[in-house]
Amino acid sequence: MPDKILKVEKISFKYDRKNVLNDISFTLEVGDFVGILGPNGCGKTTLLKNINRWLKPDQGTVYIDGSNIFQLSVKDLAKRVATVPQDTSLDVSFRVEQVVSMGRNPHLGSFERERRRDICVVEDAMKTMDVLHLRDKLINQLSGGERQRVLIARALAQEPTLLLLDEPTSHLDINYQWELLELLKNLCTKKSLTILVVLHDINLASMFCNKVILLKEHRIFKTGTLNEVITEQNIKEVFNMNVRIEYPEGRKQPVIIFLNPATEDFHGRPFERLHVICGGGEGEKLLYYLSQRGYKVTTGVLNKGDTDWKIARLLGFTIVEEAPFSPISEEKITENIHQINQSDAVILANIPFGSGNLVNLSCIKQVLAQKKIFILEERDIEERDYTNGKAAQIYNEIKKRATVLASLEDLKKII
Repeated sequence: MPDKILKVEKISFKYDRKNVLNDISFTLEVGDFVGILGPNGCGKTTLLKNINRWLKPDQGTVYIDGSNIFQLSVKDLAKRVATVPQDTSLDVSFRVEQVVSMGRNPHLGSFERERRRDICVVEDAMKTMDVLHLRDKLINQLSGGERQRVLIARALAQEPTLLLLDEPTSHLDINYQWELLELLKNLCTKKSLTILVVLHDINLASMFCNKVILLKEHRIFKTGTLNEVITEQNIKEVFNMNVRIEYPEGRKQPVIIFLNPATEDFHGRPFERLHVICGGGEGEKLLYYLSQRGYKVTTGVLNKGDTDWKIARLLGFTIVEEAPFSPISEEKITENIHQINQSDAVILANIPFGSGNLVNLSCIKQVLAQKKIFILEERDIEERDYTNGKAAQIYNEIKKRATVLASLEDLKKII
């Protein structure tokens, strides 16, 4: 198998005489996980369609495993390249296993039934994408994230060397986005599959991809490693957005902080460093807002895999983290209090409290006399207390010394 799985050589393409791709050239190697980024209308989807021969370029050539795609039969190309498009309509009567089995069509002759090996490949694809337990479900009974994994399993059943995906995380919440991209990343590292994926979130691309292709005005503006492509100047020129690029301690991937106009007025911020107590997705909008405002943010204590943990990690924040589904240890309590002490103020999100995270309230209580506390109280604590009143008792003590706000919009007027 050649090291260069894909070679795109000077391809150009027009729709009705309008240039959509201009002189596009790049190569992908075995195990690459490459993200295509760029503004809407720059040619990202069209590029994928030229690579898989759904469209024919006006100029240039595409090579898969060293072979010109236009010299391959439809079946031979489908054995090498699999595509998961943005929109796929499927008959509601198909079961998951039937959908995934469709990926074996390139390997079967006319009217040929699946052999034992085909059945094993389909089962392995379902296992890989964690949909084996759904094999008898109808496709229309699945959630968006489950459906997307089934479609990728179908593509894997083709046994391709190159997998093309067009915005596979669009319309999925952060948990499904993270889960899906982790599964894809594992395919690259464990099965040496090469993946080319269109993404709309630059931070997701930075978190999971090893290389990036940045398109602007139907041309490649820059291609290379994350550090080479994702720079403040490049993002400004391609997306016309001001950003700040940071490399959090212990992380090699860049974090992109999108700066809104208010962010650039650093003197207008009342604080420099904030500690956020959140969890379960209740802090999502708050964390994104604080990032856009340019605050240095710490969060905790959060269990690894929690929705807010994923968002905080994506944004490059420092996290006091605990093992999944584990109670908060003394070590993490001490670390959390340390981060609170290092902050200028603490924000308590509108989170529910159970035995697992009750200690987060105790951490705030310990520093109540020294710290400015903001509470987002969108629902009464009694509605969020699952500790037989223990959380409400501590919460109400904190509330007496805190600034209580009814919504994130109210907080934005202050911070």
